[in-house]
Amino acid sequence: MKRGDIGIALVLIVAVAWFGISKFVGDDGAAQGTYAVIEVNGKHYDTVALTEESRDIEIRTERGYNLLRVSRGGIEMIESDCPDQLCVGFGHIHDVHETIVCLPNRVFVEVIGEQTEGSEPDAVVN
Repeated sequence: MKRGDIGIALVLIVAVAWFGISKFVGDDGAAQGTYAVIEVNGKHYDTVALTEESRDIEIRTERGYNLLRVSRGGIEMIESDCPDQLCVGFGHIHDVHETIVCLPNRVFVEVIGEQTEGSEPDAVVN
């Protein structure tokens, strides 16, 4: 091995080590301090922290039933008695400004908090 080969090998080792450490110790892309604001029929119902531990939130109104689950740093609608089930199809949301809407039951869920780099929109179109 020549002196230049050793230098290149050292640079590669440092780069791989830095990437590994930042991946396991650093920010995983989810915003710190994110919350879900839940509104029912246009009124504030609850604000919940989006944590890793699983928690279910039941919403029962005269319009219907919805079941939300907080888990893996996000929230999802896992059950609803609305006819079209579109709200269940929104899936697991965790980025700031993502929403889940159940129009028949008038349930609105939005993720709020600090935006992390890469979670902001690419462009705004009028």
